[in-house]
Amino acid sequence: MTEPLVSLRNVSAGYEGRTIVSSVSLDVHSDDFIAFIGPNGGGKTTIVRLLLGQLRPMSGEVRFAPSLRIGYLPQVNDVDLRFPISVTDVVLSGQLDGSRLFPSRAERARALELLRFAQLEQYKDKPLGSLSGGQRQRVFLCRAIMGNPQLLILDEPVTYMDKVAETNLYKLLPELSKQMAIVLVSHDIGTISSVVKTIACVNGTLHYHATNKISEEMLSVYECPIEILSHGVIPHRVLKTHNF
Repeated sequence: MTEPLVSLRNVSAGYEGRTIVSSVSLDVHSDDFIAFIGPNGGGKTTIVRLLLGQLRPMSGEVRFAPSLRIGYLPQVNDVDLRFPISVTDVVLSGQLDGSRLFPSRAERARALELLRFAQLEQYKDKPLGSLSGGQRQRVFLCRAIMGNPQLLILDEPVTYMDKVAETNLYKLLPELSKQMAIVLVSHDIGTISSVVKTIACVNGTLHYHATNKISEEMLSVYECPIEILSHGVIPHRVLKTHNF
């Protein structure tokens, strides 16, 4: 097996002396598509910050592959939608590093290729603020992968989307996973189980499951009952066993 892109070994991390996650061990390889699930406050964002290199561990080790390229799509992009920037220029901003003012012809061609991939080519010259929330998030996805990352981290990217926009975004991810590793943070465990390869449950620590099947063991990390709507031959709901 190849060396991991990112390796966490017995890591504890938190903020201002307060531990949020402890004893976290995880390897992310180039062909991985991992979903992080878990309750609010359980530490998913803390582990994402460790993977991004934005947070130093209190103990343990975080090791990155040399010259690792990481793309990141946060839950919310804090942009001024009144600013007159075109969709194409937003995507190109994922490539420019500040050392030059203008993109190359090859970079413009790649930006248009990504917009076609995201079914947004018809909006390439439109102001970003004229697009819907779901369309904007796909533009930001294009920006995140503009630099050909080896690892793409998506932190609850569909939180403020309607179902149509959410479906459109999720349709893109299996194709992307053929080209790069993906870590997806989500609460929508019923949907992501059909998209991802493996699942990691996060609630104070991390439990990795080398499968995309959701079991009672995985759901036990939640402190509240979890409802799953399963779309099979007979759609049904599964409720975690709990006491009132």
